[in-house]
Amino acid sequence: MRKFLWMGLGVLIAACQDSSPGTELPTCPPTIGIEGLAYSPSSCKMGVGQRVSISASTAHPLRGLGTGNPIPATPTTATQSYTFSKAGTYEYECSAHSAQGMKGSITVVGP
Repeated sequence: MRKFLWMGLGVLIAACQDSSPGTELPTCPPTIGIEGLAYSPSSCKMGVGQRVSISASTAHPLRGLGTGNPIPATPTTATQSYTFSKAGTYEYECSAHSAQGMKGSITVVGP
């Protein structure tokens, strides 16, 4: 009987933990690059007040999505650096390839 109780407790503990490894967002590198038709990494996290560059080019114009985003909604064809002063999730895309899924997001966490 004890063996079954311990097994049940182990299953319960495992169920309460995050069972999908790799769901933690990576920390944003100094520059978010482009690999094919994708940003690399496509999603990452950083702290409030930190700065990151996002790659852009004539072939891959970058534009920010949503209100309050420091990445402008008007597409740019040059790699730009941005500082995020508020916690939240900020999305962006390649305006030429968004239909092919070339999108990214930065999750900014507070202190």
